[in-house]
Amino acid sequence: MHKVIVVGRGLIGSAAGRHLAGLTDGAALLGPDEPKDRATHTGVFASHYDEGRMTRTVDPDPVWAVTAKRSIDRYEEIEAESGIRFFTPSGYLGISGPGSDYLDRSEAAGRPLGAQTGWLDADAIRRRFPFLSVADDTRGLHEGGKAGHLSPRAMVAAQCTAAQKRGATIIADEAAAIRPVPGGVEVETAAGAVHRAERVLVAAGAFTGAWGLSPVDLKLRVFGRTVTLARIEGDLVGELADMPTMGHAESGAYILPPIRYPDGHLYLKIGIGSTDDADLRNRDDFARWFKSSGSADNRRDFQDFLTTLIPGLARASHWHTDTCAVAWTATGYPHIDWVEDGRVAVAVGGNGKGAKSADDWGWLAARLVAGENWDHPVSRDKLRLPAKG
Repeated sequence: MHKVIVVGRGLIGSAAGRHLAGLTDGAALLGPDEPKDRATHTGVFASHYDEGRMTRTVDPDPVWAVTAKRSIDRYEEIEAESGIRFFTPSGYLGISGPGSDYLDRSEAAGRPLGAQTGWLDADAIRRRFPFLSVADDTRGLHEGGKAGHLSPRAMVAAQCTAAQKRGATIIADEAAAIRPVPGGVEVETAAGAVHRAERVLVAAGAFTGAWGLSPVDLKLRVFGRTVTLARIEGDLVGELADMPTMGHAESGAYILPPIRYPDGHLYLKIGIGSTDDADLRNRDDFARWFKSSGSADNRRDFQDFLTTLIPGLARASHWHTDTCAVAWTATGYPHIDWVEDGRVAVAVGGNGKGAKSADDWGWLAARLVAGENWDHPVSRDKLRLPAKG
């Protein structure tokens, strides 16, 4: 019998598993490996099957800023412990036109945390990043230091490897049901195995509700998001070599610089929340979405947006789309709380920007289920389920 089983081996779950293994014996991390072929896969998927997520301290919300800072400060420790690199300090550039206070609020939240920031006007943006085409009234907020991007796929592998080194058990299977039983909790898997633990932490992200893994309705809103990728080849490789990760305040777009993917090619990626985003409510919705190539309209719109901002991308001859899922909570923060009388807890809800703060959300979830003091700049009340006050 395990002390704690973490259900979900994504960004928050794998982080929670590593931190739990440092707090208690008998920790286990349960979740499937990445499917070899999405088209024929019949089980759960995950959004971390990818190579690029933005990470930086500056954020208009101080809660996300401080949890990002605390997570980023542990990246080096995780890489050293696991022997797996996942972080690239490429810097971050947020850009905005007049009338938006997004960057002002971001800078204000990052400054007391020591973020290395500086303001750029349109001319300074063009001089520093000559591949960009921006209007004369554009301004930018640049963060250096430890801002950049991470590979979510590699970060999960690093967290799981470090958790194993600390004594955690990895169970490569999909949770099918979670049942409180006398003396603990049972987790039944898709393969038919039953694992018992004193407590369970559900960190299954967007898939939590559709798979019935929480005894309480978390009221998550889950959307399928399309991302568009441009293959970077030839002289574009050198032209974009110093590109930072980017955020566009008005559209909400995030843009990743050229990153090498498993097929050996470099891809530049963009994602934007859209009214076309699919509403994912049940297992069939998830299966259809993750086996698709996303929205063709999004691909066309995002490609036009990118080639206007980065004109050199008009020379990119290969573009394609991919899919991910985003889980939104009513509070705008993850729910990290008990949902079943001290036996089942949840750590769910990345709200479209969970990657950069994932290690700290996992740290908090681990302390909750291990019975440790909260001891964090973010109050526990902010992360409770709304119905629990």
